[in-house]
Amino acid sequence: MKIVIPVAGIGSKLRPHTHTQPKALVPVAGKPILAHIVDYYTQAGYDDFVFIIGYLGDKIESYITSKYPHLKSSFVIQEPRQGSGHAVWMAKKNVDAKDEMLIVLGDTIIDFDLDALKSQQHSWVAVKKVDDPRQFGVVELNDEGFVEKLSEKPIIPKSNLALTGIYYIKTAGRLYNALDHLIENNLQTKDEYHLTDAIMKMIEDGEKVSTLQVGNWFDCGGKTNLLETNAILLKRLYEKQKPFTNFQIP
Repeated sequence: MKIVIPVAGIGSKLRPHTHTQPKALVPVAGKPILAHIVDYYTQAGYDDFVFIIGYLGDKIESYITSKYPHLKSSFVIQEPRQGSGHAVWMAKKNVDAKDEMLIVLGDTIIDFDLDALKSQQHSWVAVKKVDDPRQFGVVELNDEGFVEKLSEKPIIPKSNLALTGIYYIKTAGRLYNALDHLIENNLQTKDEYHLTDAIMKMIEDGEKVSTLQVGNWFDCGGKTNLLETNAILLKRLYEKQKPFTNFQIP
């Protein structure tokens, strides 16, 4: 299993915090966003990571190599930055075509059943029902429960299933064939190569893609969400330590 984490973005919504450090290293609940993500998978026994770096990428590489020296870590520079699909495409040489691949966007902290990675027959995208899906990628399902369509921030959503930023690809080569098609034919959406468009190409070529409902989903891409995530995760830490304290948070 290759875990591919795109962390090349500038993080403009988190300025001024990102003037001197990349978004993925902005702290939340006592450690960087990226550490929450990496720890979640390493604690489950996964150790093969590819990091797609760009803005202040040397700081991410330095952090990972010093904090997690035991990992099989490789670093790929995305330049220019042309979207999530382009970021994953840049890692093509670091992923074998036969590999299973988990793509995890580097500004989201998500809880889901990791056992789902051990017994899946199909590729899947992680989703969660939301009240207003217009600000997210949206998933539409067919009658069999497989993905029929993926839309990036549709004006009139036909579903309330939002993409949360985790994508499991059963056979990496199939995704890379789709990404090659997009890039060779300059097929962009809003001036970027989107991962959702590549997955739609896979579906058009006959790939069955299912969905996985996630539990907690913390989007750390903006200041308000970051503050909310910090409060929730700190409370979670407190709850774990609660038997050893004699006070309560109001």
